[in-house]
Amino acid sequence: MAANGWTWAELNDDQMKLVTEAESTLGADYLLAYRPYEQETPRSVRFALLELQAAGLDESQMECLNGLESKLGAVIVAYKRGATLEL
Repeated sequence: MAANGWTWAELNDDQMKLVTEAESTLGADYLLAYRPYEQETPRSVRFALLELQAAGLDESQMECLNGLESKLGAVIVAYKRGATLEL
C-alpha cells in the first residue's frame, strides 16, 4: 500500500490492554499506534502531536516496543508530555 500519511491504528480491547501495559513498563506517558493511510493525517491530529516529545528509550525498551509492534501489526511511538504550546 502506497501510503502518504498515517492515522490511528484500530485496536481491539486485548490490543489496547497490551498498549496500556507497555506504557507502564516503558515509563512513557503515551504510546500511540499508527497505520499507513492513503490520505494525509488530519490537521487536528498533527496539531495535537505538537505537544508531545518522543520518549527516550534504552535498547531493552526498544525491543519491548518492537515486540508490541509485531503483535499489533502497527507502528508504535512512545511519547512524553512536552511543554504546552502558547498560541
